[in-house]
Amino acid sequence: MTTRSELRAQQRAAEEETAPEKEEKAVTAPKRHHHFFNFWGTILLVLFLLSLIVNATFLNRSFVLHEIKGSVVETTITDQVNAGLEQYGISGSVLTDKETDQLLTQAVNQVYAGKKISLDLSRVTAKVGSSVDSELSQYGLAGVGSTATAAISQNVNAAVNSQVNNSTVASFTRGVQVARAVTNAIMIGSGLLLVALIIIALLRRHLLESLSHICIGAAIIDGLVVLLVAKLGPQLAADSPDYVSFVAQLATDFSHRALGMVSLVLIVGLGLLAIRIVKWGWGSRH
Repeated sequence: MTTRSELRAQQRAAEEETAPEKEEKAVTAPKRHHHFFNFWGTILLVLFLLSLIVNATFLNRSFVLHEIKGSVVETTITDQVNAGLEQYGISGSVLTDKETDQLLTQAVNQVYAGKKISLDLSRVTAKVGSSVDSELSQYGLAGVGSTATAAISQNVNAAVNSQVNNSTVASFTRGVQVARAVTNAIMIGSGLLLVALIIIALLRRHLLESLSHICIGAAIIDGLVVLLVAKLGPQLAADSPDYVSFVAQLATDFSHRALGMVSLVLIVGLGLLAIRIVKWGWGSRH
């Protein structure tokens, strides 16, 4: 009959025999990969980052206004305003740079608000009236210029605004509103899904690994898209010689700002990858 001590000895011997097998299985157990998870995470981050870039550039009125003021578009608008004034016998360069900037700010704000452009030229016409009065005062006709200018001011505004509100501007205004709605929907949707994926990866303990892959992959894809847009932009404006230089300037500044945002994501991805490498090296030594 087997005693208790003999049974314990047999159990210990059996455990010692199976222990190496368990250790071998633990060592040779294949590491789980998360390719499907990383793929959708990369797609979502690509969409989220692109929507942020578009909102920070083309759909950002401050960015667009800065680009317009530093381009030939400012001169074009000034010429349109002066052309409207010439219909009423007001010739010459009436607008100053400051006044043109104010009109541009009005126009851009109205376009990005989805409204028709309504430029207020009362200051310009009033200035012209004062100039005429100073010339006629020596003949005892002071006040004639201001009176005449006030009478035609409304007509001048209507004439100039009708020239500015052409079909191209109307199409652009509608396009801005549609693009803003679509971009915001993509940004919110992709952002919420990204948060959900991050929570899932955190619970499954592969956040560091997946997030490093996702950030690096998304940064590379978005960087290529930005470079492609910057290269093709000036070519699309080849049929409009007056705006080629403006589009080229816009494409350059767009790429600079966009690549700066992409670089931040790439740095985060590389930083996470570096942490993984350090942890792996530390673990292999211990």
